[in-house]
Amino acid sequence: MTHTLHRTGEAESLGEDYVMLIMPSREVNLEGSVEKVKQIWGVLSQYQDDLTNFGTNRIGNSHQVSLEEIRKNWKETNRIAHAVFKNRSALKACLRELKEQDFGISVVISGLCGEVTSLCSEIGLSPHTVEYSLDVQGKIERLPGKGILEITTMCGHALISPHLVTKVVEKIKKGTMTYGQAANELSRICDCGIFNPYRAEKLLRKMTLS
Repeated sequence: MTHTLHRTGEAESLGEDYVMLIMPSREVNLEGSVEKVKQIWGVLSQYQDDLTNFGTNRIGNSHQVSLEEIRKNWKETNRIAHAVFKNRSALKACLRELKEQDFGISVVISGLCGEVTSLCSEIGLSPHTVEYSLDVQGKIERLPGKGILEITTMCGHALISPHLVTKVVEKIKKGTMTYGQAANELSRICDCGIFNPYRAEKLLRKMTLS
């Protein structure tokens, strides 16, 4: 299971939210992987305008460091790299390039299953494994509202409090915070960089105008 899997929302919104996770295997190809992952960061840097966030919890996210700083400071102990794409076409181009360069490092894509499956087929990739998120079971009445969950589930380690989402929504309504400022405030908390502030800004606008 991956912490990037359980994102909640409508298909239209999730169509602007694709998470790439790059990770060598401890017992298979960790040794010698540092330079390969640095090269992968170099590929990702070519799509910087299409990324809404990136990072790793040992170095920081896009609000704290640049792609180049992450690449330069990459060590074997970091292991997991993350990047969030806001559009399918850029993700497809990046995946095609990673396939052609064949780094031998595992790449996981979290997104709408049909879109990701179709995208892989278009560039000649066959997914090794497919995992599905089957919603939430149990006393779901104890969960925050749908709009809040759409935002908080973009941080797979649950670092973003529903109460903070409510707080920034109140600030937006009072005119003391913009949508972009609110999205970035939430995004900074997600250490590993899988939160999508581009999507969050749209969700916050929807919450405050509904």
